[in-house]
Amino acid sequence: MNRRLSWTIGGGLAALLVAGAAVWLWQASSDIPSARATPTATSSPTPDADPRALAQRALDDHLEDCTSAELTDGVIPEGCGIRIPWGTEFAAVDDVRFRVERMPVLELTDDGFIAEGGILVATVSGTGQDGSPRTETYRTESWTLRGDVSVEDGDVDLDVW
Repeated sequence: MNRRLSWTIGGGLAALLVAGAAVWLWQASSDIPSARATPTATSSPTPDADPRALAQRALDDHLEDCTSAELTDGVIPEGCGIRIPWGTEFAAVDDVRFRVERMPVLELTDDGFIAEGGILVATVSGTGQDGSPRTETYRTESWTLRGDVSVEDGDVDLDVW
């Protein structure tokens, strides 16, 4: 087998592979509905009537309020499940900024709720123990909250501990 024949066979295989991928993409994005997409009747409650979904939405709103404002003097709002161990690194905290990478997932319990599995990143700026300016980033991949919840007629009352 000479080089020209090897290049011809390799080029033909590459063209076949590109054509197959193009056909696959074309069929995957076509407007033909599949059998799986056919709507069926279901007896599950709508998301608006599901107590867990309503409580999750209320918790998400609460946590967005907790993490959206720039905090000064290192004061974290109560009921947010946020603990930052800056005491050993900072003499004074000027501000704290949060970034939520994943909200905790709420599950209803007999006693109220538990929400776990959240990821939260906090960037703290202030004065270090040595008196120099300092900025540190803290990350938790186990952001967890507990509390009481009552859901009645679409109204949710959360009390986060």
